[in-house]
Amino acid sequence: MGFNPTCYDVLIKNGTVWDPSTGVKEKHNVGIYGSRIADVFEPDRPKICGSRVIDAEGKYVIPGLIDAHAHVLPGLPFSYPIDEVWKRGIVSLIDLGSNAAGSFNRLRRQYVDNAPMPVNVALGLSSQTDCRGGITRYTDLEAEVNKEKIKAVFESNPDCLVGIKVLIGHNDSPGRDLTLAVMKKARETCDYVGCRMFVHVANPDAKLPEFIDYFKAGDVFEHTYNKGNILDDNGKVYAEAWEAKKRGVLFSSSRGSRNWSSEVASTAFAQGFVPDIISDDLTCLSNDPYTSRLYVHMGECVAMGMSPDEVLRKVTVEPAKLMKNVEVGLHRGMAANITIMDIAEGEHIFRDAFGLTYPGPLKFTPLATIYRGEIKYNAIETDY
Repeated sequence: MGFNPTCYDVLIKNGTVWDPSTGVKEKHNVGIYGSRIADVFEPDRPKICGSRVIDAEGKYVIPGLIDAHAHVLPGLPFSYPIDEVWKRGIVSLIDLGSNAAGSFNRLRRQYVDNAPMPVNVALGLSSQTDCRGGITRYTDLEAEVNKEKIKAVFESNPDCLVGIKVLIGHNDSPGRDLTLAVMKKARETCDYVGCRMFVHVANPDAKLPEFIDYFKAGDVFEHTYNKGNILDDNGKVYAEAWEAKKRGVLFSSSRGSRNWSSEVASTAFAQGFVPDIISDDLTCLSNDPYTSRLYVHMGECVAMGMSPDEVLRKVTVEPAKLMKNVEVGLHRGMAANITIMDIAEGEHIFRDAFGLTYPGPLKFTPLATIYRGEIKYNAIETDY
């Protein structure tokens, strides 16, 4: 039987289609045939049917969320079960440093090739079998980091490896000298491999002006709004951070359960220093409804002064630029990767990683997730 343009496999009707890739924000129906969006059209078109119909009246139909900082691969004691990600509205993600080069080829088939959604990977800065229970502590950089071995793994996996993850912080690279040595080694390794550098920054023992020059355009500064990261002693965003942003360094919020200070964020946002990427740092520690959920964090960023349009773009279009083989958009011919959201207005209370509470005007809640035309999660009353 040929394709009948009036009857779709899935029909999402009466929702507000909000597509940051095109700027569209209008009430439309979305017809899905197979794995693709067959059409986006006004609700009053006659004689339209779907094998499965979702009535999204009063809801927002948006491109599926992308989490550019997640932990789903084995290697960390707190990796998140990937099959549960659909409930968070996420359709693709980057696993950031859960595993290292020495074991990735062995794990790829099970955890990347057979993953239920696109998983891109940034490997931890190590050529060893694993990351010592998850996180390399850099006790012997020369032994832990073999550039040739790491490059060979990247050359074998060009379709899913997107960078190298390095950790600097008081607990990860204690002492100024080790912090700077780790950054130097990371820069050398990323240049040799030819990849992006993702840097977990958590109140390091070196100040930002001492290490930020190791970042190049396209590298990602993670956990931007943690304490001790981007503000100088006078509460101003470091001039060097502004200079880095101007030369193309990306700053990601990577909220996490421990890496978001509302005091730092409100101060930096007020100065115009907003994230280039909004991400979650998804782990199994992310079960507190106040912490480390990408959709909750979207509301936090609005509370800090970002527009909803800008927030939506930075959980879809912008993180997609870091990934391989990912499509974003809600127009005809695109992969049917869709999240249906409730966006509730009113005063909502958020809580940062340090226990401080603050209000925001919007609360985002995913109600349905569709990946390549398949309904993976649905909390909306539906006509099947």
